[in-house]
Order: sequence, then C-alpha cells, then structure tokens
Amino acid sequence: MITAFYFSIVFAAIMFFVAVVNWVNYRRKLSEVFEMKTILEQAEKEKKLLKEEIIRITRVVGIGDSSVMSLIGEISRIENNLYHMHEVPGRKQISKAIDRMKATLRAEDYDLVPLLGADYCEGMHALVVFVEDENVSPGSSIITSVQKPQVNRGGRMIQAASITVGQNIQ
Repeated sequence: MITAFYFSIVFAAIMFFVAVVNWVNYRRKLSEVFEMKTILEQAEKEKKLLKEEIIRITRVVGIGDSSVMSLIGEISRIENNLYHMHEVPGRKQISKAIDRMKATLRAEDYDLVPLLGADYCEGMHALVVFVEDENVSPGSSIITSVQKPQVNRGGRMIQAASITVGQNIQ
C-alpha cells in the first residue's frame, strides 16, 4: 500500500514535471513567434520606406512617366520588328530581354497590353488604321503593327494604343 502511495506521488511529480516542461517550451515558442512577428513588421516598415525613397529618388533624378513611356515605345518598336522578322539569329535572346524589361515595368505597376498578332475587336480603345493584307486569312482582322502600345498603370489606362490592323477582304 505504501509503495502504491509512493508510486502515485512519483507519478504525479513526473506528470507535474512534464507539464512544467511543456509550459516552458510553449512560452519559449510563443516568445519566438512574437519576436518573429516584430521582426516581420519592422521589415515591412523598412520595405515601405525603401520603396518611398526609390520613388523620391527617381523623381529627383528625372526618371518619371515620360522616360518610362519612351522606354515602352522602344519596347513596342522592337516587338514590331521581331513580329515581322522570322528565323532571325538572336530572336530568342531579344524576346527574353523584352520579357525582362516588361517584368521590370510590371514591378513598377506599368502594364503593357499585348496587342500584336491579336484579333481586332470592334470597340477597342485605340487609334486604328486598317490596311489590306494578303497574309491575313480571309474575313479576319489581325493587329499587325503597334505604333503606341496601350499602357495601364494601377489598373487604369494612361495611354491608348495606336495600331495597324491587317484585313483580307475577299
């Protein structure tokens, strides 16, 4: 009977010890979580400040919308040239470079709407010139050239497109 009593006391002591260890581990993990949350919040604040500083510096240096629009115009010109050239050495590298430039613009919240080679739809917000093109299938209207691409920023159009649409009227 005494051994059962001692056994129950030892068992209770072990259970108490395990509970204390679990509680200490829980508190330590909880503390780590709060510490990580604080670090993440601080990193988010620093990220926001850095982004604001980059915007301020680009405005001071003169890299604004007009410079970006010039770059977008050059990207459009290169894409037009590539669209009409087939089997040109280095085409793949140039296409990838264009994709990287577009990704950089997307990071700055500029979005170029892909129009080249797409079907023309009535009602598109664009300045359109229609030309007869024998390379287009009969009854189709394909955008064959983009003089000015449609540019959106923050989900709003800041530049309407100027396009040439090839038609095969037969």
